[in-house]
Amino acid sequence: MSALKQAELERLDAFLMSEATGAETMDLEMIDGFFVALAISPEQAPEEEWLPHIFEGQAPEFKDAAEKDEIIELIRRHHAAIQAAFSLKARNKETEEPLYVPIVLQDEGIDEKWRETLGAYWASGFRAGVLLREDLWQDTLDENEDLYEIVAKILTLELGHHPDDEELVLSIKARDQLIDELPWLIEDVLHWWLNQQFGKVETIVNDGPKIGRNDPCSCGSDKKFKKCCGA
Repeated sequence: MSALKQAELERLDAFLMSEATGAETMDLEMIDGFFVALAISPEQAPEEEWLPHIFEGQAPEFKDAAEKDEIIELIRRHHAAIQAAFSLKARNKETEEPLYVPIVLQDEGIDEKWRETLGAYWASGFRAGVLLREDLWQDTLDENEDLYEIVAKILTLELGHHPDDEELVLSIKARDQLIDELPWLIEDVLHWWLNQQFGKVETIVNDGPKIGRNDPCSCGSDKKFKKCCGA
């Protein structure tokens, strides 16, 4: 499936925000965060599980079967595109560009206050994706401070402050910087999970230290770990 073009993204978002859907339906930005969380999770979720969450269990009022097929196909294609962005094939490409740049909508023209919540909907969608596998994520977050702090930075976009300290309010400048950092935070989470899985294997075959995601791979390929055995 091909990635959605700009016109298709706009069509999907317009439908999601129309009167044909319930008030709690995710918008395009939330869906993007939702799908990213699903893509980087170590345990994948099937469509029949994640699709109802987009509409919060309230079926849209499609005007006909053709519109239903169109909208569901757009959703599926966006899901597939994000899955492909974090796939083994994508991670093996030799590039310094991020694997994926999140869709963060900007409401310029309404008023200046839009900057105070930039990225909040994306982070909300990301949190919804984490909650779809809550037991897996929560147990791991409770046990691993490094992973927790990365995820906490992402969720700061939604809350407007650090999850553990309401006094650590996110300024507009800090929010903008965090948006710029978001693609790399996502990759940090992805590679944390990969590194953990690789580390578990390593403890079985030898007593050597775990390999960092940017360290040379121990297999001798001269590639970074994240683009070789850690991929």
